[in-house]
Amino acid sequence: MAEPKQKSVPDGYEEVESANFVKFDNIGDKISGELIDKGLSEQYKFGLYTVMNEEGEQLRFHGSSQLDDLLLTVSIGDNIMVEFIDKQKTPKGEMKLFKVLRKRKK
Repeated sequence: MAEPKQKSVPDGYEEVESANFVKFDNIGDKISGELIDKGLSEQYKFGLYTVMNEEGEQLRFHGSSQLDDLLLTVSIGDNIMVEFIDKQKTPKGEMKLFKVLRKRKK
């Protein structure tokens, strides 16, 4: 008899994310710095981005359909500011809306 599949996260536990991962929980949350990496989540098929802020910290955040579209033309080395500006209702729930500012590398 096969054993039941174990839950990915046991009761009473929560998954810990990287300390430098930015979630954009509240409208007005923002991140800025030099874009140093653009990737793609294999599992979820959205962008994964890393910026180096003024304090020298590497901060990571994931994209969304709207945010990935805004960041398409941004290049590694550009300075960016990403701000969570609003929420929009969708058939699947709520989608976060972002504003992206860019200062191109010289």
